[in-house]
Amino acid sequence: MINDFLHLKLHTIKAILFDADGVLTNGQIIIDSKGEEIKAFHVKDGQFFPFMRYCGFVLGCISGRQSNSLSVRMEALKVPFVKTGVKKKLEAYELFKQTFKLTDEQIAYVGDDINDLKVLRKAGFSATPADGMVQHLYPVDHICESRGGEGVLREVFTMIIEAQDLRSKLEEYIENEL
Repeated sequence: MINDFLHLKLHTIKAILFDADGVLTNGQIIIDSKGEEIKAFHVKDGQFFPFMRYCGFVLGCISGRQSNSLSVRMEALKVPFVKTGVKKKLEAYELFKQTFKLTDEQIAYVGDDINDLKVLRKAGFSATPADGMVQHLYPVDHICESRGGEGVLREVFTMIIEAQDLRSKLEEYIENEL
């Protein structure tokens, strides 16, 4: 159940922007014998990307690390805005906002660590995984029940669906698209 404060914030959201390591993944970085990074992504997050696009939400990823596996995953999920190897995430956030003609109040941001703080402070709705580190430094709007890499975005997507009363749209999507 979403309280009135979160409901109001989530009701205006038109875009979801997120960090990768520690949000889409559990934060572990596995490097194979060829020096390639290997990351594990949760299918629960990926299942809802098409539905969120179907509803007209803009999705974007800003990651501090450059990673081929992340680029491949974002391409598979058809995320239109992906910036990797970003040192100053607030600059990438402003570019996202400008590119898609959005206001801060229309953007939800999900991040987990200190390099996400400036964006979390600016976005209209801020969330972090249960094991995120930011909530110790800055009060976010929502601390997810899910840990990083265990369906954090799915949880945020579900909150937005509930707040914007998109259940009938979900039924329409299931009937027409699946």
